[in-house]
Amino acid sequence: MRLLKTHTYPLPQEYLYIYNTVREFASSYEALLLKLDRAGHEDVVKDIREVLRSSSRIRLLSLPIPRDLGGSGYFTLGSTVALEALAFHDAGLATTVGAVWLGLLPIVIAGMLGRGDVGERWLKPFAEADARGEPQVWAFAITEPTAGSDYERIEPGVPGSVFLTYARREGGYWVISGRKIFISNGPIADYITVFALTDKQKGVASMACFVVPRSAEGFRVVSIIDKMGHRSSPTGELAFEGVRVPEDHVICPPGLGWDFVQLSLAYSRAPVGGIALGIAKRAFREALSYAGSRIQGGRRIMEHQIVREKLANMYIMISAAESLVYSVASRLESEFPPPMGDSSAAKVFASDVAVHVALEAIQIMGGYGYTRDLVAEKLLRDAKLTQIYEGTNEINRLAISDIIINEV
Repeated sequence: MRLLKTHTYPLPQEYLYIYNTVREFASSYEALLLKLDRAGHEDVVKDIREVLRSSSRIRLLSLPIPRDLGGSGYFTLGSTVALEALAFHDAGLATTVGAVWLGLLPIVIAGMLGRGDVGERWLKPFAEADARGEPQVWAFAITEPTAGSDYERIEPGVPGSVFLTYARREGGYWVISGRKIFISNGPIADYITVFALTDKQKGVASMACFVVPRSAEGFRVVSIIDKMGHRSSPTGELAFEGVRVPEDHVICPPGLGWDFVQLSLAYSRAPVGGIALGIAKRAFREALSYAGSRIQGGRRIMEHQIVREKLANMYIMISAAESLVYSVASRLESEFPPPMGDSSAAKVFASDVAVHVALEAIQIMGGYGYTRDLVAEKLLRDAKLTQIYEGTNEINRLAISDIIINEV
């Protein structure tokens, strides 16, 4: 039962405190979050924003912001711990919080590369707003209707996916036009970090990153997308119709945008593994609880050999995923450039484990597991997305193989 209470990976005590604090917070909203899972996809906006506002009492959103800018200073390891804790209760909430941090990542990276002014401009006010109980919601916009996970296979000069979001200079402003789709937090974001090309001939080699406020003229939410899982997390299609932003809204200049995308994904994929880990642990707990109370053949089904084997395998896989996710999350704090291949590996393995464990939980529960009366079916729906977002597992495997082949 130790796995259900804490971690097999030797996390420092301060991180266990973060885990327990975030678990307590998320637990208090689980009933509402389960209700949102059954609600209409356009009806979650108000409630999820209220949950985020309430998170200010533990300064959750400021967790990875550098201390000198008003945050808690817990970067990838702290973020991963917190996301696992949230996902144990609701993966949608974990995705919403994770999307805020992903939206801020290009700004954090700019600070790492010597752009302290960018952090002062955006991260400090973010932490101050969280401290006031008025947290900002951010989003990260790269995916387009014509370019999804396959954008990672794009190289300058090589035919591939077509980006349709462009930015052009006009006086002291940049004018952005285009569309983004499947943007987590898009329908509720106060600010969006938007990646756009600045030269149609140069293509991805001309990419830049901009901050677009929700209040900007020409920005609109086209739709809120009806998803299978993570239903408490609003996802949308966004339109940028001649949106004008000043020069101080440029996070990285033309030519560096693609590098910022790669760095952002390297830092964010292991934390997504944390979301998958939280789902897997919850599925394991639900299966164990059911197997300990269901009587068949005169004894609890957990005493039947085939169920014992399933539970043992679930435990082994979760423990292995935990070790990989947290070892990589720890390395992301100290290594630059970050280990992209290992971060992808953590995301892929943990998400595959989450889907497998959720399926096995349903199998152990039999017909009851297939009903909506139990949470197991929700966990499977939630687990599946972790194999798709932040780059599909297939594209991540290709990225890993590129690294392996290049090192041979």
